[in-house]
Order: sequence, then C-alpha cells, then structure tokens
Amino acid sequence: MKLWEGLREKEFKYVLAHSRKYFGHFIVVFVSEGVHRKVGFIASKKVGKAVERNRAKRLMREAFLKFESSLPDDKSYVIIAKKGIVKAKVWDVLEDLKNILSRSVRK
Repeated sequence: MKLWEGLREKEFKYVLAHSRKYFGHFIVVFVSEGVHRKVGFIASKKVGKAVERNRAKRLMREAFLKFESSLPDDKSYVIIAKKGIVKAKVWDVLEDLKNILSRSVRK
C-alpha cells in the first residue's frame, strides 16, 4: 500500500508557488507545507526524449521510496529532474536526495 499520493495539477502549482527550493546535482526539490503528504515528479523535455524522461522519473521515484518512511506527514514534495540525471545511477540520485532532505529538515 502506498502511503504517498500523487499531486494533481492545482496541487503542483500550489507546491511550486509556496515552497522552498533545494538544489542538488541531479534534482531540484520543492518542499511545501499545506498540502498533506503528497509527492510529484517532473522531467521536462530538457532532460531528453521520452525514454530518458521516463528513466529520470523512475530514478527519482525509487530514491524517494527509500526515504518516504522517515519524512514528515505535513509536507509535500515536487522533485524535478535536471539534465545530468540521464547519466546518473540510482545511488547517485539517492545520495543527492539524501543530502537535500537532510538540508530541508534542518530548516
């Protein structure tokens, strides 16, 4: 059973407008309070063609699932792929997300 729900369009816009940004090497994470326990993933055409965008979303999803049990329930996340994610391995994205989430918890 999934604990996290996906974001709808209005919720994406809300999180992007009312959040703090945290930058990593492969991803950008928007962290917002207000929308209860939601997560969304974005890979734009700047990342690459459809195959590369889908791989980027799979990498981000896998990395997020590793940390979801330790995240607070009152925050929502939008994770956006950067261009370099295409050549990244899963552990690279995991490390990037771990660093970003540790910074976001401190603030």
